[in-house]
Amino acid sequence: MFLNPHKKSPGNLSALAGLIGPVVALLVLASAAPAAVWNVSTFGELRGAALGATPGDEILIAPGSYHVTSPLYVTTRDLVFRGVSGNRDDVVLYGNGMNVNSGVLEGFWTAANGIELYNLTIKDFWHHGVHVSNDQASGDLADDVVISNVKIQNCGERYIKGSGNGTSSNVLVENVHFLQTEAYLPRPDHSVDEYNYIGGIDAMHTSNWIIRDNRFEGIMGAANGGRGAIFLWVGATNPTIERNVIVGCAEGIDLGNGYNPTGTWHVVGGVVRNNFIGWGGGDNRAVQLGYTKDVKFYNNTIYTDTNYHRAVHIYDSATIPTTNLVLENNLIRGTIADSSTGAITLTNNIIGSAVDPAWFVDPLASDLHLTALATAAIDQATTLADVTDDYDAHARPVGDFPDIGADEYGSSPGPQLPTPGDAQPDGKVDGGDYTIWADNYGKTDALPWPDGGWVVGNFTEDTNVDGGDYTIWADNYGYGTGGAAAIPEPMTLALLSVGGAVCLVRKRR
Repeated sequence: MFLNPHKKSPGNLSALAGLIGPVVALLVLASAAPAAVWNVSTFGELRGAALGATPGDEILIAPGSYHVTSPLYVTTRDLVFRGVSGNRDDVVLYGNGMNVNSGVLEGFWTAANGIELYNLTIKDFWHHGVHVSNDQASGDLADDVVISNVKIQNCGERYIKGSGNGTSSNVLVENVHFLQTEAYLPRPDHSVDEYNYIGGIDAMHTSNWIIRDNRFEGIMGAANGGRGAIFLWVGATNPTIERNVIVGCAEGIDLGNGYNPTGTWHVVGGVVRNNFIGWGGGDNRAVQLGYTKDVKFYNNTIYTDTNYHRAVHIYDSATIPTTNLVLENNLIRGTIADSSTGAITLTNNIIGSAVDPAWFVDPLASDLHLTALATAAIDQATTLADVTDDYDAHARPVGDFPDIGADEYGSSPGPQLPTPGDAQPDGKVDGGDYTIWADNYGKTDALPWPDGGWVVGNFTEDTNVDGGDYTIWADNYGYGTGGAAAIPEPMTLALLSVGGAVCLVRKRR
């Protein structure tokens, strides 16, 4: 155990008395929380835990490959599913293949409030990787769902599908790698599109969804088409779409669709900001804005190497006009195709072939960080209250001019977790993060975040999990917990670890 060099070890009664508070708090927490922990290492155990757990339980999944042979249709509220190692490549839930219409067709169905998925891979399903929807029997809505540090790979229709009879609210999709590595084969019997019925996130009837810090890569149909990497429509309100990168996909970000069965706006409110958007070519669109109201499209970078005419496509109808759509501080290599009849404001954007490929680090790979040659964009943006950071989650300058586009020149590449010391990550720095550090102490870590680094307790992101990482955790202990931020001494941590082990109830089925 390493001591925090900034803290003194308890050496008298006063210091010892300081241990009482955390221990009492732990006991109070244990008595108030009926949650159990299920440790699973086979698919049968995983499905048994998913069906037998009670609200508040946590299912810890051991490293391994799990063939999904029975539906994971989860209807119990407030369950956490977590790959125990923190590395999402260590736990793989797989089906029979994205082009194989057999077996279980969807990977994981969150049909209840408060379902959380962390640190795992879902791959090789004919339909969807994760389905977010209300429970048909109980009517329970899929609100407050979290999908974080997950990889979803090779799914034949949607990587994440959001649908149902009610509005799904407050869903968070973050740090997810959406990856297609297999060719999409035509589906001759498909009722809509046998060649291109594939997309990343496709969700209807949503409220306050947050989609951030994700990578969408290679999502493409048999005829080089497809739905958006991010596609929200039919009753979407107030989404936040930020700091995502889209590489080689058929389409980028689609808010709305030409098909409008409800006869009203597809998307009302929300902001799209600080995204790197490229797409795979063909007669598709990097961005589609159809039937929108009060949408803000700020500080995005869009790169098209060919076919400039529909980098951004805006449309509506005379009866459902675009209302208060604002595009500001965007860097667009390509053109805006505007066939709308409503109110659109274009402010301080750089558009067209004047946006030089030399302005970007690697534009064909959608690494759209600025180079020093981008002088027309550097320090040229207007300051917006809704844009305080950039693609890397680094702060925009205060009292000076920020840069046009998603990248603030000079900031380090790579998305950053919001809080050092948050290994889980769940927005809090607490004993759970300490446990991850302790479990990995002394190990060599060669993987960058999000597959290594912070999620295994290597907060310094060097090659080892060691005492320096403990210091970072200790300096940030208490962040996001809503309680006292007093940092436990190492002796207290030992008591917390023992107390936590005693208080956790383990269920097996």
